[in-house]
Amino acid sequence: MLRGYIMKHLRPLQPQTRSRAAPWLAPLVLWGALAAAPAGAALDDSLAEPTEVLALVNAQRAAGATCGDETMPPAPPLQWHAAMEQAAADHVQDVAALAALTHIGSDGSSVGARVWRHGYVWGGVAENVAGGYRGAADTLRLWLRSPSHCRTLMGPRYRHVAVVGRHFPGSRLGHYWVMVVARPMR
Repeated sequence: MLRGYIMKHLRPLQPQTRSRAAPWLAPLVLWGALAAAPAGAALDDSLAEPTEVLALVNAQRAAGATCGDETMPPAPPLQWHAAMEQAAADHVQDVAALAALTHIGSDGSSVGARVWRHGYVWGGVAENVAGGYRGAADTLRLWLRSPSHCRTLMGPRYRHVAVVGRHFPGSRLGHYWVMVVARPMR
């Protein structure tokens, strides 16, 4: 059943070239004022099952991708990690509450600090953020269209991942996603 879902929704995902970056992609630094927290944000309103998202991510990594003008060969599969999931869950709450696609937490934290806070001693860490998409496959396609987000998804040195997607009724974009990838310090 999962294989059929992957074949139907993934085929593998290929980035589409665009002459300009999509305006909803998260910048590294957010400039401007931040809005108030959305009403009715729910912690248990998940948009996808971890096994579904992990299968989509690993299928794409197995297929390789073109990230901008860089060809990324197939990469090793990632393993789901609880610390990444906690860090992503924390940040997805922040992104929805701030009504901004940012990598900076409401407490000023970076992805590295959030992952460290949950007990993962990393040697490399990165994050993708998205909003507005209800499905995991559509969100992965969005990240593949952005060279920097695509490189995060395809990075061959990463070993662990978690992707959290949640629906926040009344928020600016409604649906928010955070992917965290890391490799342990050796």
